[in-house]
Amino acid sequence: MKSMGEILKVAACGFVFAAPVFASTVTVNVGEEHQVIRGFGGMVHNEWQGGGGLSEADAKLAFGTGDGQIGLNTLRIPVYANSNSFNKEVNAAKYAKKYAGDDFILYATPWTSPYAGANQHMSSSNYQKYVDHLNSFNDYMKNQGVPLYAISISNEPDWCGEWACWSADEIYNFTKGYADKMRKNGVKVISTESFRYDKNLYNKVLNDANALKNWDILGAHFYASDRRTGDNFFQYSLADQKGVERWMTEHYTESQGSGNYWRTITNTGDQANANKRDTVNAMDVAYEMHRGLVLGNFSQYTWWYIRRCYGLIMEKDFGNKLQVPQNEIGKVSKRGYVMSQFARFIRPGAIRVGATANPEKEVFASAYRSKDGDSVIVVLINRDYKNGKTVTVNVKGADVQTFHMYTTSQAKNAKDEGEIEVKDGSVTVTMDAGNSEFKDCIVTLVGVSTPADPVPRKPYGDKAAEIPGKIEAENFDVMGSGKGNITYKDLDSENKGGKYREDDGVDIEEGGDNFAIGYTQAGEWLEYTVNVKADGDYFVTAHVSSGNETSAFSLSLDDKELVAETKAPKTGEDWKTYQDLSLGKVKLTKGEHILRLSITSDYVNVDWLRFSTNENGDDPKPGSKDTTDVAIKMNFRMANVAETFGIYDVNGMLVGKFETMNKADVARMTKKVVRQGGVYIVKSLRGGKAYRISVVK
Repeated sequence: MKSMGEILKVAACGFVFAAPVFASTVTVNVGEEHQVIRGFGGMVHNEWQGGGGLSEADAKLAFGTGDGQIGLNTLRIPVYANSNSFNKEVNAAKYAKKYAGDDFILYATPWTSPYAGANQHMSSSNYQKYVDHLNSFNDYMKNQGVPLYAISISNEPDWCGEWACWSADEIYNFTKGYADKMRKNGVKVISTESFRYDKNLYNKVLNDANALKNWDILGAHFYASDRRTGDNFFQYSLADQKGVERWMTEHYTESQGSGNYWRTITNTGDQANANKRDTVNAMDVAYEMHRGLVLGNFSQYTWWYIRRCYGLIMEKDFGNKLQVPQNEIGKVSKRGYVMSQFARFIRPGAIRVGATANPEKEVFASAYRSKDGDSVIVVLINRDYKNGKTVTVNVKGADVQTFHMYTTSQAKNAKDEGEIEVKDGSVTVTMDAGNSEFKDCIVTLVGVSTPADPVPRKPYGDKAAEIPGKIEAENFDVMGSGKGNITYKDLDSENKGGKYREDDGVDIEEGGDNFAIGYTQAGEWLEYTVNVKADGDYFVTAHVSSGNETSAFSLSLDDKELVAETKAPKTGEDWKTYQDLSLGKVKLTKGEHILRLSITSDYVNVDWLRFSTNENGDDPKPGSKDTTDVAIKMNFRMANVAETFGIYDVNGMLVGKFETMNKADVARMTKKVVRQGGVYIVKSLRGGKAYRISVVK
């Protein structure tokens, strides 16, 4: 432990304790668990790299975890069509295993095979022979002492002009009928790896449980994306719902510049990206890794070549277009150091935990708990190259006394900035890029911790919502800490509506009958403790609004699907008009449960959910008699026959109907049909007869 004097001296280099004029806040909740992290890796393809893919010295730099090393644990290699080439990556795998140790993961991908070359589709009659070919490589690597952890069905089925082609139907048919046969020696199966993360290539398998059971990992590439690409590229709600593990198995951001460029203007454009004059920024790798991990729930991230002029370890430019200084060759590049900010400290088996993902413009954060639970890692990214940033980090669910801080910027290479003292679970850090023209940087905080005592969740208002009855969307459970006590996930920390529960991070606005959940994004969810009064069938209705035609949500009960993904109707461009949406009939069991409302497609506003024993939704309030509070002026006498009545608001708009033959029922039925208090005109649809009714709710 450093003395306070030493700590204050170090603060001048990278962090401060006194709160600045403005500091955005990142709240880390160690009890909010997301995906398990498998690690970070790179590619070796000796046939394409001229045999220079990875020396032992390179492997030490790439797979070591000490100062000046990258900390990779994963190596990706090709499965060649010609079995005579199976040996080409054996030495590279052995070197990587030597320095990665027990964390080492080796996986392989076929580009072509004896049964399908470039721009060819494989005949289904050759599927078993193809499996045999992959299994022979599997056996070969095991016999060489570097067994595979996983093997892919095929590389980039949607970039098949240079290698084998697979349609979505072919992927589905092979997966369902043959993929499980690739699990020889306990090897895991990776899906075909779409070059553009095309969800249409995965959907059919994900929607068929019998096919999906033959995939262990969904593999994808991030080509067709860059730093301008929308967040929805990384998000995949169907994969979230199915709980499938995802690996990013290949990407490089550009190949026409140096891996040491920080912010250099050059011509860029690879694969799906048009050639253009652009800023080549090593921080693009950090931003992409953040979005893959946090928005996409990816468990593993693999860069393309480990050693290349644009890679993680510098090499001369094979095209002789780029003059790489001799003193850079063989050393870790800026891209390598950026990647090391994740890879050295977030080791395999770590779990991503809750953190405010985007506390202010151009600032991003993620957090992780180590496999053994004794450390908390926070990664902060500043993409604002003009301005430094100050961030307050609050840690819930773990007792962290100090953080160790590391920074990569234009001027720093994973620099060890020393220890920061944490006071009352909080620390304020200044992301200092050092003596540099550009202020963008990536900071990793590594803290030794002990778990804090969990704080139990509780229903809002201290009483579970009763079913049958109405559940106000804004009355989600009060957040606790520790496993099982997290009650919502929101992709930012701000309550954008700010009209209700201002201290929570959920966006609540005025709307519907009173307040509603708004500004929703795919991947967000809210939970409610509910008390079902009796076993039985219940009709579910949601009161919703949307200005989109694609907004959607789903419901689950005790982690089991209750209502499948349902599209919300477009009700108006301004999200101010709400309407009832029937979600069908569900079977519930008596007792207390946890209900989850999940947003599966952006921007649906939800006012309330109602569970009723009949389709009209007119269950009396539990434990009460019908005590309708309605003032009535009647100007007619009813005949002793059933009549249908329409309910109109003061603007003459029809808001509902009911049928009765009893004059005394008019007030009660009116209150049950309308959703909010006010003055209404109730008219017989036979004509002539009318009530003026003032409803108090």
